[in-house]
Amino acid sequence: MKKRIISVILASAFILALTPLNLDAKSYLYVDDDAEGEMDGSYGKPYKKIQDALDKAAKDDKYVSIRKGTYRENIEIWEDLKVYGVDRDDVIIIAKDDDEPTVIMHDDTTLGKVTVKDGERGILVEEGDGAVISDCKIVDNDKDGIKAEKADRKEKDQLEVYDCYIADNGWNGIYAESRKSNIKDNEIYFNDRDGIELEDDSEASLEDNRFKENGGDGLKVTIDWSEIWIEDNTFYNNDREGLEIRSSHQKEGEIGVKENKFYKNDRWGVARIEKRPFCDSQWNNSVYFDKNIFSENKQGEISPVINVY
Repeated sequence: MKKRIISVILASAFILALTPLNLDAKSYLYVDDDAEGEMDGSYGKPYKKIQDALDKAAKDDKYVSIRKGTYRENIEIWEDLKVYGVDRDDVIIIAKDDDEPTVIMHDDTTLGKVTVKDGERGILVEEGDGAVISDCKIVDNDKDGIKAEKADRKEKDQLEVYDCYIADNGWNGIYAESRKSNIKDNEIYFNDRDGIELEDDSEASLEDNRFKENGGDGLKVTIDWSEIWIEDNTFYNNDREGLEIRSSHQKEGEIGVKENKFYKNDRWGVARIEKRPFCDSQWNNSVYFDKNIFSENKQGEISPVINVY
């Protein structure tokens, strides 16, 4: 009996080894900036342009794999497509038209292991759409590194950003309108405005991110109707606050700030801003602090409520 069980286990392991991890896994179309001659997207005859592969993949229900190279184009990732480079340092997408986003993402799309640069924005996630951005470098764009337009606060419509380096963009590293977001393990550095800004009516989790030397706040969030969890992030040497929490519409929300580190920010570690009257009980009901570490923030740890109306 034991031998039979072991045989079944070994056979199962062998079958699994031959089976894609995703049971719905699709075959790939390939892109190579050195391609020439006949191109059909196959392994031996890759496309030269990413967009050609994306357009074909949308018809043939395939994914897209991008080989090492520099691609000067603005691309649009159609619904349900997944696009992966071989390595984010070796696959560089540079906007051909710098008045447009370098990448536009539609619903249920994934982009991984590429560098995105020199667009009006690096990546635009369209209204109502969910997208995953993983292990990318998003740098040197004129406005936001990533802009995510408004979407329902549903799991399928969320913005997910993991393990990315988002730096040196002319506006915010990430700007998300009212939607659900999961932002984890990113480096948000040297952006000219805020590292990340989340509008009111946001549902978000931000964990294990590093916010460093941004020109405004490291992170800016709005209380009203929002549910935002901020845990185990580091806010270092940002030109304004490490974290700014603001109230704009006199509506309570829920902001949890736990086990973060706030070092050497040019103003407060955490600033509390109200643009319309928001009473003490509303602040107490809406914002929760626990086990955060503060050091050498120029104006102090947590500000009194600052009125700007």
